[in-house]
Amino acid sequence: MDSMLEQVVRRTMAMDFNVDKKGDWDWGAGVALYGLRKAYEKTGNPQIYKFIQGFVDSNMAGGRPIPFNVNTTAPLLSVLLLYRETRDARYLEFAAGFARWLMEEAPRLLNGALEHTVINDSFAGQMWVDTVFMAGVFLTELGQLTGEDRYIKEGLRQARLHVETLQDGASGLLYHGYSLSTNDYLSGCLWARGNSWVTIAIPEILGIVEGYDQEKEWFRSAIGRQVKGLAAVQSSKGLWHTILNDPGSYEETSAAAGIVYGMLRLGAMGILEEQELALARKGFQAVIERIAADGTVQQVSAGTGIQSAVEDYNRIPADAIMPWGQGMALMMLSVCGN
Repeated sequence: MDSMLEQVVRRTMAMDFNVDKKGDWDWGAGVALYGLRKAYEKTGNPQIYKFIQGFVDSNMAGGRPIPFNVNTTAPLLSVLLLYRETRDARYLEFAAGFARWLMEEAPRLLNGALEHTVINDSFAGQMWVDTVFMAGVFLTELGQLTGEDRYIKEGLRQARLHVETLQDGASGLLYHGYSLSTNDYLSGCLWARGNSWVTIAIPEILGIVEGYDQEKEWFRSAIGRQVKGLAAVQSSKGLWHTILNDPGSYEETSAAAGIVYGMLRLGAMGILEEQELALARKGFQAVIERIAADGTVQQVSAGTGIQSAVEDYNRIPADAIMPWGQGMALMMLSVCGN
């Protein structure tokens, strides 16, 4: 196994995923597990697979029911790995339960977009960019695995609704969120990690879904505009500021890792131009420099809901190990190891 990838894998498997103290099964764990899944798919290391399976099995067998919301959907991406590898009906039934909730019961905005739901908080009438990754990728992969087009169609619909609504026409970048009731972008922040969810999710969806050529062409165009916008605000170091259009805000590592991962995946699909790939490679080296010898991904911002004002994003601490930082770095390393 690649040495740096191995270091990050070991550190990730040793850490506590429950950094937000909302339970082990949440979006942070989901992103870390997805990074581990990518590392497993690259290396075939059985220890990684056993770790993922142990985490999923212990939570499935736990005494407390796992709450249904958009954020708790993220770990389902690794449940789908287990189903793909074992064809164990337990995993499919568990995933299908979440899918039924997303399809039939989850709160929605009037335009049909999923309301962004989380543990212990309510954001009624709000659409968040995070949902493109948390639910869009899960539904499309579940549909492709099972042959149920309704899941694919809903995953594509949700991803498109969110990108259409949140993408800024001038810059190609995406706002963190939107409120249909107030018809505004809430804080109005072009948030780096929020943008990275889309840069990750669109190539994942393009790689998963077979057919749907017209819809996939729309996503290629949208991601092309976003990448051009990201190229315009990349820092001289190769990273991205947590507020993308504010060079006075700090450079944040998880966003850079996710953006680089998505750009390299798009490059492999022949979607990006060489100068854009050169920027991705520069970003890759910049992220590498922020990975400590023990595999800790450094300068990763803490969990970030939509803030009251744009400047508040620059006050989010970035001084502790975070599961999403580990997971997004693993994604990046899995596509272009170092």
